[in-house]
Amino acid sequence: MITTLNDTTASAIDKKMTEMRETFGVSTLSRVLTLIIVATGEDIDAPLQAAVKASHEHPSRVIVVDADTEAPTGLDAEIRVGRDAGAGEIIILRARGEVMTSLDTLINPLLLPDSPIVTWWPENAPSSPMHDTLGSISQRRITDAMACPEPLATMKRLRRGYGSGDSDLSWARLTRWRGLVASAFELPPQSMPSEIVVIGDAEDPSTVLMAAWLSMELGVEAEIQAPTIARGPGLVGVRFVREDGRIELIRTAPDSVDLRLSGDQEDQKIPMVERGLDELLAEELRRLDPDEVYGETLAHAFSGIEDASTYAEGKPAPADVVSASEEELSLRAADDIAALLAAAIRERGEAHLVVTGGTVGTRVAAALPRAFSARQVDASAVHVWWGDERFVEDGSPDRNDEQIRESFLEAVDLNPAKVHRVPSSTSGMSLEDAAAWYGQQLDRAGGDQPFHTRGQAFFDALLLGMGPDGHVASLFPEHPDQGRDAASAIAVHDSPKPPPERVSMSWPVLNSARHVVLLAAGEEKAGAVRAAHGGIDPWNVPASSVRGLESTTWYLDEASAAELETASAGDLGDAQKGSAED
Repeated sequence: MITTLNDTTASAIDKKMTEMRETFGVSTLSRVLTLIIVATGEDIDAPLQAAVKASHEHPSRVIVVDADTEAPTGLDAEIRVGRDAGAGEIIILRARGEVMTSLDTLINPLLLPDSPIVTWWPENAPSSPMHDTLGSISQRRITDAMACPEPLATMKRLRRGYGSGDSDLSWARLTRWRGLVASAFELPPQSMPSEIVVIGDAEDPSTVLMAAWLSMELGVEAEIQAPTIARGPGLVGVRFVREDGRIELIRTAPDSVDLRLSGDQEDQKIPMVERGLDELLAEELRRLDPDEVYGETLAHAFSGIEDASTYAEGKPAPADVVSASEEELSLRAADDIAALLAAAIRERGEAHLVVTGGTVGTRVAAALPRAFSARQVDASAVHVWWGDERFVEDGSPDRNDEQIRESFLEAVDLNPAKVHRVPSSTSGMSLEDAAAWYGQQLDRAGGDQPFHTRGQAFFDALLLGMGPDGHVASLFPEHPDQGRDAASAIAVHDSPKPPPERVSMSWPVLNSARHVVLLAAGEEKAGAVRAAHGGIDPWNVPASSVRGLESTTWYLDEASAAELETASAGDLGDAQKGSAED
């Protein structure tokens, strides 16, 4: 039975499902989990059919989120029960426009009570599934890097954003291979291999994961070799070289693998059928506890970033713009920022601006309306973000957004939907929830890939004030929370500067801007300015460790620049100024 609801709500969907079960006598007692499918591609039929087939082994409530962010805001739904839903029940949610910003609120009323939640992204995997809106409420999170446009790049991002409970179908595709390899390795006489060769496409995630797993388990670095005969994607074979000869496992047909042993006249044919999407999904649903071996293999296959300085390295050296006074500094910075935003809008149709608090940041924001007018910036095309926010009540003068509300936010014709405020302590969210929510908004707006890929930018202009201790945003010197870089936004506890609880962008996010603008004024900042002009040192001097892909510019007054070796009036540089004014 299939029922369609147009322009509906979650409560109406839940009510209709209850009516359908009562009418058609469908029971929910056998449902063992809720499976959420995030269908970000055009085709939802393949993953939906896989879920229906898998439901015969794992009866589930399947919720498909089919999103269209460009359409007018609204929600349509399709409910399937009985024969049309296999051994489960299906809800297809067609979310449009702003509904996408509150998917967790939409999904919560539809979850099976007291049952595990699994979220599956058949394609377009988020870089950090555990920090995704739906992934954060799930015990298990399943991705499929092979279905993404850049499989290996996706795996690298998944490694950086990995959390316990994550899994990928590229790993599930190896389950039978791993069992077969383990059995073959035990063939007598047993001895450690001197050489391991994994045969397959070096750009295929399953091939790379198999090589990493063997290297990790046996202590011998596995080499990846291309197959002599093209077999399509996936692992083709494994070869061990031991003192007593070779052991080879080679897939020669879709339904079998050949075992080749040195000295044997004939190959042994071992049945091993290539599995479909439904079988891979069913395997993933068999175990809802974390797959720690996958996590260890992923970490072995793709090196992580252990040092936050890596995010800032390899970018243009910072330049200084020194003004006679704080007022002159603010006007000059505002004008240059407006020029950058105008250029971004001409080139890309919109611009992303990160604003900051503090005395100088507030003055620069107050100068932006006039600069917008002079540079003819279309304010309705500008997204406004905050590098950090104090986790206090709405309307508090301690909040960065409140400090610039009248002077900037209400003084230009911004699109309210593009003003991205951080939740307050009166939002009903905890500090951790507020940070997760803000990170999700950043990722969903288009930052997910740039934040997890070096050399890509999301923001057009990112403003940062600097404290006398050298902190930027809410990343403080020698503070443990600055090391949390898997999420886009992090919760900061026990800030050395009141208020103690804050939300801050993380290192990779702050380093995903085309142009970084650092602001400092006053004699008390001179020592920190000098230290930040030294080497990149995030742990001791956070301000030294945020760089733009195209430019990083310090806007200083004479007092804050006093301890620099060459404190003279500067400019953005001919190349940057030219691009802003073209």
